[in-house]
Amino acid sequence: MCYTSKVPRISRVIMPQTVARLLTVLLVWSAVLAFAQSSEGPAPAPAPKAQFFAGAVTALDEQHITVSRTLVGRPPENRTFLINPDTKWNKAALKIKSRVTVRYQRMPEGDLALEIQIRHSRT
Repeated sequence: MCYTSKVPRISRVIMPQTVARLLTVLLVWSAVLAFAQSSEGPAPAPAPKAQFFAGAVTALDEQHITVSRTLVGRPPENRTFLINPDTKWNKAALKIKSRVTVRYQRMPEGDLALEIQIRHSRT
């Protein structure tokens, strides 16, 4: 009897046991991961990203600023932004027809200006 004749018989016994053990481990891990994900609850929504809008100031008061921009081949676009006490801006230098860039965030109550930067005209 040759040594190689025993190999197939051994592998027929070992292979099913090994496969059964691997399947058991995979099932246990998948159950643990599924339970961990369901117990965390819904992930909180990320904060909205800040966006930018540049143009000329057309209206300004203590709570709002309206900026208009014109792009070639498109109609003029007007946007009104809310101003709150946390908005960074230079009240003394800002006036109608100033060129500005507004960094804002979309909020349920409207677009909130986070920062208003005055762009000085090129001379």
